[in-house]
Amino acid sequence: MILPGRAHLGHILRYVGRPLGILFAWDVVVTVVWYFIPANWLGFPALPLALLGSAVALYLSFRNTTAYARWWEARTLWGAMVNASRTLAREALTLITDRETAATIVRRQVAYVHALRLHLRRQPPWDDLSARLSTEEIESLRSVANVPNAIHVRTAQRIAESRLDPILLAAIARTLSDISNAQGGMERIKNTPLPQQYATYPTIFTHGFCLLLPIGLVESLGIYTPLGSTVAGFLFLVLLQIGNDIQNPFENAEDDVPLTTLTRSIEIDLRDSLGETHALEPVKPIDGILW
Repeated sequence: MILPGRAHLGHILRYVGRPLGILFAWDVVVTVVWYFIPANWLGFPALPLALLGSAVALYLSFRNTTAYARWWEARTLWGAMVNASRTLAREALTLITDRETAATIVRRQVAYVHALRLHLRRQPPWDDLSARLSTEEIESLRSVANVPNAIHVRTAQRIAESRLDPILLAAIARTLSDISNAQGGMERIKNTPLPQQYATYPTIFTHGFCLLLPIGLVESLGIYTPLGSTVAGFLFLVLLQIGNDIQNPFENAEDDVPLTTLTRSIEIDLRDSLGETHALEPVKPIDGILW
């Protein structure tokens, strides 16, 4: 996640540098052709171009709103996961009389959130789990398709084995259900991409409009066409790239939900609740980006 106030000109240019450079070269070609080669056919009526630009802008805005809704839902679900993890730790430590069993439940939740982070990013979890689960359990998890869910189910089995009062067990079961529901929502976002109409067509329409832009402007702007067309095209290219970046919030990219930061925060909170001494610190931004 890029932190607010950290954007600068160099970052912005890198953000859309390649398509913007191609657009500028095309603007120069159109301008040169207009001035040095008889090409009256290059004239493009201003009104249709303005209407096309308005339609593309509305389309991009609607697509970006949809993409941001996915990003924000992903962040909301992880907020729910943070709260549910704290609640599970509190309930385990206060409702389960066997201190060792309660501590095991809390530590397993730490392993669970790290496994979920790596599951959503399609990364192998074994290095992170090796310090948090037994070797036997890790080996048994290697044949499982959904590692975090398997860890969660086994945690529930550990709780059931503690033979709690049914009322207390029901309270913890509600928290376990909240965790499962949050994971299901995250997997829905991960496994359900935006429809093809939102994923591909904006790129086609935006690039097509940028190709027509200098043709429509060259007659009125003349030699300043590369400047005017590039500036106008820059706005459309940025809108396109923003939607592309935030539509999939679990890709381990700089615009994603900061899963590493959130799971580290959960681990710190849960280990503090156990009274353990640790050297963990909150994740710090790297070059203005929180991972």
